[in-house]
Amino acid sequence: MANHASYSKIGFAVVAGVAAIVATLIYIGGMSSGKDVVFAETYSDSPVSGLSVGSDVNFRGVKVGEVRYISFVGSEYGEATEGDVAKIHILIAFTTKKMRRNDDEDPEDHLRDLVRRGLRATVTSSGVTGLSRIELNFPRTAQETAKISWHPRNVCIPPAPSMLESFSEAATKFISQLNRMDFVTAWSNISSVAESAAKIAGNVEDLVSSGKSGVESIVRDIEDAASKVRELTSELKENPSLLIRPNDPDPLPETAK
Repeated sequence: MANHASYSKIGFAVVAGVAAIVATLIYIGGMSSGKDVVFAETYSDSPVSGLSVGSDVNFRGVKVGEVRYISFVGSEYGEATEGDVAKIHILIAFTTKKMRRNDDEDPEDHLRDLVRRGLRATVTSSGVTGLSRIELNFPRTAQETAKISWHPRNVCIPPAPSMLESFSEAATKFISQLNRMDFVTAWSNISSVAESAAKIAGNVEDLVSSGKSGVESIVRDIEDAASKVRELTSELKENPSLLIRPNDPDPLPETAK
């Protein structure tokens, strides 16, 4: 009986100790989750292959949180319209210490301020492993915030297209513009312009050729005139009286025969 009583006391002490440890862990975990973690959410129109619960969330390359839950917008918000229900809903758990500038600042207010300043979320592949992460950054090109049909329970960080999506969209637009171009008409216009330019060049050459003899005659006349002017200048220099009388004056009447 004494041994049975001692075993009962030992068992009770062990159970009580385990219960106390579990309760302490739950209490501490609850306090830390409420104090050290702040939740936000984002969404994606594109597939998020490689993204899973626990994936890193980086802000300018620094890990600030992790993905806590992935679902569909329609499963989380009943008021979402038909066009939004298939969007991917992503719940993010941020480390509070990394998402505020001082201890007195509310991390949710800090997140809202970052979103107002243009913070966007992008699902990015980590490389050959196929794993993905969420990158938070301020795009160089301002991104328009699309209107959503549901009311997020947490701070909502709008998505931004990834580099691959941007390249794909640009390539699609370029191909679309090529398809709309009429290459036959464009080539015909180029050929027409080239033909007109060739005709103009030929006409100018003909004009120069036809006027060549006339130009040469004008040049000879100018040279003759210049020669005569030089001769006259030389004579006037030697005999200035020629300016007031002719070189060979008429004979006087009384001497004329």
